This record gives sequence, structure tokens and C-alpha cells, in this order.
Amino acid sequence: MMPALASEGYLLRNRPLPYVLGAAWTAMVVGFAFVVPYAIYLALDPATNPDRGGLLQIVLPGEVHRTALGSYPMFGGAVMLILGALVTGSEDRWGTWKVRFTQGPSRSSVMTAKFVAAGLAACLMALVALLGAIAASLLIATLAGASLSLPTIPALLTSLGAATLIAVAWTSVGMALGVIFKGATVAIAVGLIWTLALENLLSGLAGILPALEPVRALLLSTASGSLVGSTGAPLQGAGGTPGVVDHLSAGQSVVVLVGYTVAALAISNWLMLRRDIT
Repeated sequence: MMPALASEGYLLRNRPLPYVLGAAWTAMVVGFAFVVPYAIYLALDPATNPDRGGLLQIVLPGEVHRTALGSYPMFGGAVMLILGALVTGSEDRWGTWKVRFTQGPSRSSVMTAKFVAAGLAACLMALVALLGAIAASLLIATLAGASLSLPTIPALLTSLGAATLIAVAWTSVGMALGVIFKGATVAIAVGLIWTLALENLLSGLAGILPALEPVRALLLSTASGSLVGSTGAPLQGAGGTPGVVDHLSAGQSVVVLVGYTVAALAISNWLMLRRDIT
């Protein structure tokens, strides 16, 4: 297992993929969650928009843990899904599965190591995004002459933990799709269509048709949004970031996200153990 993990770590460290996606995700968090609201705040006329101060409050350091985390249910999950699909799907495009499975550890060891390495990469991306958000909020507070006080350490760790769990779950699903469809392109297309379109449709219909409520409770986007909502982030219905909801408790959300991660690894291992790699 350890040689396989070392190999996967070396592979990811020397590929541009995690660096490009990590930089893109950090830029998205900083840009859309902090820079854009602050720019709108500056553009609004105080005389005609007395509530504009609310835009400033969400981008100040005191709210950075919630504002940064609110980006994950819809937008961050999609980025992590792409990461996972490319990690496994690229092996089929390069034709390297055969070499990996015949000259190294067992198939299960290789797949498990790949999941662990990709999960660690997703965790680092979540950490870098949070640090970027903190830097952006401190800069905005300095420009606005506001307080530079950050949230407590437990609050920041809770935000990072939730972001990490969401990132790992979505990455794992992307990896499983890459294995199922033997390539990254179809895996990304199916994953994004399902999570960004069909899941939102089912979630919306569940609000009208109570019979669909059990289905909504098992959706990846519902669990992600509910976990973020449980931290106190503004809900989508109250003007918060799209995807932030309160359909599940924090504990239920964690169970669903961990379930997706475990199921993705199990399905990938099962398929690879039975697949004829030529």
C-alpha cells in the first residue's frame, strides 16, 4: 500500500492538474465570494441603498469562514468532481492501467492509493482556498477601514473540516465516474449534468412532491449544502449562496458524504478487479 501511495503522490505532484484546478478554485472563491460583492458594495449609492452594508459584512474577516464555505455546495463540488474524473479517466487515455497493474502492487492497493492521494490533494486545495479567502477579507477590511478580527480557531477549523469533507466526497464521485466510463470527458459531462442539473431539479420537485423527500435526502448536493447551512452560512432561500440549504442536519450530511466516498471507492475497486485491462 505504501509504495502505491508514494507512486500516486509522485504522479500528482508532477502533474499540472492539481495546481491548475487549485489555483482556479482559489481564484473563484476570492473573486466571486469576496471581490465581486465588495465591488458591488462600492458601486451602490448609500443614499438609495441603505442595506448595502450587508454586502460589506459578508466579506469581512469575521464572516470569512462562512462566506468561503458557502461556495462549495454547487461550484466547489463541480471543480472537485472534475479533479477526480481526470485523475482516474486519464489513465485510460494514456493506456497506463496495464503497466500499473502488472508491474506494481495489487489493483485494490493501486485504486485505494489513488483515492487517498486525490483526497489529500482535495484537502490541500480546500486549505489554500481558505487561506486565499482570509487574505482577501483582510485586504477588503483594510481598504474599508473595518475590523480585522478573524473568527475563532475552532470556527475556522470547522469551516475547513466541512470544506474538506465536501471536497473529498465530490472528488471520490468524480473518480468513480472516471472508472465507470473509462475516460474523463464522458465522466465529467455525466457528473456535471447529474449534480448541477438533475439533482437541483429533484431537490426542487421534493419541495412540491413530499414523496421525493427521501430521494432528496440522499443527494450529494443536498448533503453538501446542508452541511454548509449547519455552520450558520446564509441559506439560499434567505439570499445566500445557491446550493446552501437546511434539508439535513449536520450529522445526517456527514453520513451521506462519507457514504458517497466509501461507495465510490468500493465501486471503483469492484470494477477494476473484474475488468479486463488490455
